[in-house]
Amino acid sequence: MLNRLPRGRLAWCLAAALLTLIGLAWHFETVSRLNPETLETRSGPLVLDRTGRVLRLAPEARGGKLVTLPESAVPQLVAAAFVAAEDQRFWRHPGVDPLAILRAAMSNVSRGRIVSGASTITQQLARLTYPGPRSYYRKLVEVWRSLRMELLLSKDEILRRYLDRVPLGNNLMGVEAGAWAYFGKTASQLTASEAALLAALVKAPGTLNPYGPRRERLLERQRWVLSRMAQLGYLNPQELQALQSDPVRFRGRGPRPPAFPFEAPHFVNLVLAREKPAAPGSQRISTTLDLPLQRRAQAIVNSHRPRLLKAGASQAAAVIVANRAREVLALVGSCAYGPRDQGFNNGAAAWRSPGSTLKPFLYAQALDQGFTPASVLEDVERRYRTPRGEFIPANFDRVAHGPISFREALGNSLNLSTVHLLNLMGTETYYDTLAGLHLINRPEFTPEHYGLGLVVGNPEVSLLQLAAAYACLANRGRFAPLRFTLDAPEEEGTPVFSPQAAFIISDILSDPMARVRIFGGASAMNPPYRMAIKTGTSTHFRDLWAVAYTPEYTLAVWVGNFNGRPTADLSGAGAAAPIVADLAEALFAGSPRPGFRKPPGVASAEVCAFSGLKPGPGCAHRRQELFLAGTEPQAFCAYHQAQEPWHRMPANYAGWLNQRFEHGGEGRFRLAGFDPDLGKTFQGPVAADLKGAAQPRRRGDPLVLGRPTPSHLGDHHTYRDSGLPLRVSISYPLAGDRFLLAPGADVIRVVSKALCRDPLQAVSWFVDGREVAATGPPYELPLDLSRGRHRLTVVGPGGQGDAVEVVVQ
Repeated sequence: MLNRLPRGRLAWCLAAALLTLIGLAWHFETVSRLNPETLETRSGPLVLDRTGRVLRLAPEARGGKLVTLPESAVPQLVAAAFVAAEDQRFWRHPGVDPLAILRAAMSNVSRGRIVSGASTITQQLARLTYPGPRSYYRKLVEVWRSLRMELLLSKDEILRRYLDRVPLGNNLMGVEAGAWAYFGKTASQLTASEAALLAALVKAPGTLNPYGPRRERLLERQRWVLSRMAQLGYLNPQELQALQSDPVRFRGRGPRPPAFPFEAPHFVNLVLAREKPAAPGSQRISTTLDLPLQRRAQAIVNSHRPRLLKAGASQAAAVIVANRAREVLALVGSCAYGPRDQGFNNGAAAWRSPGSTLKPFLYAQALDQGFTPASVLEDVERRYRTPRGEFIPANFDRVAHGPISFREALGNSLNLSTVHLLNLMGTETYYDTLAGLHLINRPEFTPEHYGLGLVVGNPEVSLLQLAAAYACLANRGRFAPLRFTLDAPEEEGTPVFSPQAAFIISDILSDPMARVRIFGGASAMNPPYRMAIKTGTSTHFRDLWAVAYTPEYTLAVWVGNFNGRPTADLSGAGAAAPIVADLAEALFAGSPRPGFRKPPGVASAEVCAFSGLKPGPGCAHRRQELFLAGTEPQAFCAYHQAQEPWHRMPANYAGWLNQRFEHGGEGRFRLAGFDPDLGKTFQGPVAADLKGAAQPRRRGDPLVLGRPTPSHLGDHHTYRDSGLPLRVSISYPLAGDRFLLAPGADVIRVVSKALCRDPLQAVSWFVDGREVAATGPPYELPLDLSRGRHRLTVVGPGGQGDAVEVVVQ
């Protein structure tokens, strides 16, 4: 035929054939190009606890359950089983096995149908990497890709990528996922029988479902794979005989394999949201979580749900932190992860009003700024003017406790004395302290926005943030963020408080006697081992908190409702502290815990239990107190005199003592500089011509008026204005107050109150420049004010005093 063609036509035919071959070669070279990134296996993140227990396997991009093998060598038994089952000449061929192709062709021709395939492991990897409909054309492309793949990758790399992608039924991809799902172990832990069964599945993953009706066919093929492994030298005859008689044990029962673990869902969701995607092929996230402890914590939180529901609280959350490494060991986000009571929400990460749980950080700051645990704070009723209006704090028990030690004020979580302390120190520095502890989540809000409410729960925080802040106290005042994964850097931490201040705060919070006034009867607040405890309750009893810590662990609990509904007058001590107590029991198993180690620079001294100063001959009640070295009191107690039973207090407690006296609760408290007979001390308005050194203002005396500016010096504090002590100030009404007349009324009665820092026998009151009366302790005067603007002035001896303007409308 060729001889009959003219030479010209023959040349053109040969050229056309050559060009066609070149075109086909170029086409197949183009369509078979390999993208190195596509060859990388991207699994869904496998989240593990700190010991390697599976918490969750997230789906990969196409929805399959895929787990890549660890970076170590491919398990030998797994490699042997898959090579024996799928490609016995894998280690020798160049990507395509001509002998297998010839064998498959002869078998298919003899049977008259396709009964055998010839795809090598490399070809299967090419098909799994670039999936599509089967055709002869795609088969040719697959061959080209396989040849190129063998040039690009080593045999070990090809086998690893194949084992990471191979389908094993039930939406499982890869031998690691199959090992977890079917046998509850890693691929490296598989026996030869188990590895052979996974290799047997590849032939028909859907048909040979281990949990389906054709399990016996799967086991037949598994025995065939074992025989091939023995023929290829991977097993000896004795091993083969033992394995073929040893039944394979699957996880669970039923038509489908047991679901992958779904443990600690709130914690895992948080980790997946925080962690950046791992490198391709290595998306194992080893977390800090302790799964047995997590399960126990979840059970404890759930056990309190019936009790809490009766009091209107439907949810609770808990966090346990290992302090040294700041690792989150357990995180319970709700009573149950589900739709009931919005249980999908993570109560450990939600911002809520923390109530009194922020107080220890103010007290720690105060210690570093010169206060001591023996300092006496004023726990008396007082109103404060803030940029957002008038602030009237109150104690949880609605009682003003008068002169109270720094230690007891914190231990009993007293609001009056704490707000007074913040007013002395200033909100700006405390705001900076909270920011250093990562407790200011809305930096656009300034200290003026929060005002004195900074210390009683105005800035919203999360339970995790609170646990991290308390771990700072346990770690000697150094703050670092919590760690959720084992590969997260372990930071040394930034110093927020001195080690001495952190130790003393921990000592106060772990002292049962320091909290006995308010919490003495609460068993959860008095555990059988020494543990620092602090509770908090937000406005309207919405958010209830308890945090406890030892040198080793911090435990934090929140109770409330995710929809913000108030509870039925629950408190942190009554709702959250019992959960903390149960968590502590589970964690410590009733064994005594090591106490907080005292750092250098902490001294101890005996003080008067009432004044906090050096005890004198009349001080019957004494105690040992801790101090930052160099801050021990040097002055002697002025509250007590020898041979006298009285506790003589400064004049600034006159109003508080008068209230107690009116209700018969004055006890041994008396006012320094006045008659022990309180009936004579509190006699109301006095004449303006009293004799003695401390008389009311005389006509002609100059007036020195001003608003107090707080400062703190040593063991005592004084109010100063222009460098001079302000002896008299108006505590009520506040400057700018507005009063509304009742319908039909011409005047409104306002009880004006003065605060005296010295034992003044009387102060003079003026209304709109006219002197109306002089009053002695408690320096109060009822005034009938008519409609309009009024200027109220109080003046003490020497003309020192204060003035405010108010409006009646």
